Amino acid sequence: MEIPDYCKNFGLFHQSASTANLPIDQAILKLYLRQEHKLNYPDAARMMLGRLVQTALDHHLGLHDFSPIKGQQEGLEINQAIRESLTEYQQYTPRTWDNGKDQLEYETYQDYLPDMVKVAAQGIKEYFQNVNSIDGEFAQHHIEEQIDVPVLYYQDYSGGGRQIDLKCHAPIKNPTKKDGTSTWRIPKPRTEPLPSWIRQQAVYWKATGQKPALLSVTASDYHIIDEKNCEQMQDEYLQVAYDSVVHDWKVMQNLFKDSRGSWIELKNRAKLDYPEVLQRYGPDIAKLAQQLWSK
Repeated sequence: MEIPDYCKNFGLFHQSASTANLPIDQAILKLYLRQEHKLNYPDAARMMLGRLVQTALDHHLGLHDFSPIKGQQEGLEINQAIRESLTEYQQYTPRTWDNGKDQLEYETYQDYLPDMVKVAAQGIKEYFQNVNSIDGEFAQHHIEEQIDVPVLYYQDYSGGGRQIDLKCHAPIKNPTKKDGTSTWRIPKPRTEPLPSWIRQQAVYWKATGQKPALLSVTASDYHIIDEKNCEQMQDEYLQVAYDSVVHDWKVMQNLFKDSRGSWIELKNRAKLDYPEVLQRYGPDIAKLAQQLWSK
């Protein structure tokens, strides 16, 4: 697919469901950071937890470093798979600008990761119990005729005409006690999807035609959300959600066209929510955002 110059100027080589789920100012800032500063939005312990639950699960299912050419391989015993993931977990450096919140979560979450992996494995095996082999995550592209760049997407697990996306829920910190100590509790799996999840699933559904599902996982239980127990996962609702995503892609596309390769013109078309950027991404990213929007 030929990428138009107005997209190349801003480093926009694909669209995604995740970009469509961002506010316009954060979507612009995300591209600006990558194109002009070679930076990505910062990681967090909560994101690391979900990602490394999937890493361990991939090792266990024989889907680590998955390639559609070689397919599913023999997996590791689950405790060994967990050890592989915990080793990678140790490499994360917590955020330093949130009064120790990320550091505390990082130290706590690793104690819950093994149980979350085991619960997730049960859910995946239930969902694909009648499927001979499944595919892991790899880069795929979808062409939407109204959008001038390809749509990039990654499915967590797919096979047998169905696919499922892993959604991990971290333990929640209880209010601090009078003596200064605190405890954590395990939440219940979600039984209703977030709107952003539905929009993501709508893109996967449109791109592949596979029946979508969500695997909501905690350290003690899981719940599979699919068309049988959630009407938002049915075709009619997925089409509405997909049309909404395409609309948001088109809005962004028109902003980029009208900006004629200028970051100043582009940022003038969206108001910066500085407090939100500061809270989500920290002072270094917020400073770069403020510098751009002050030009």
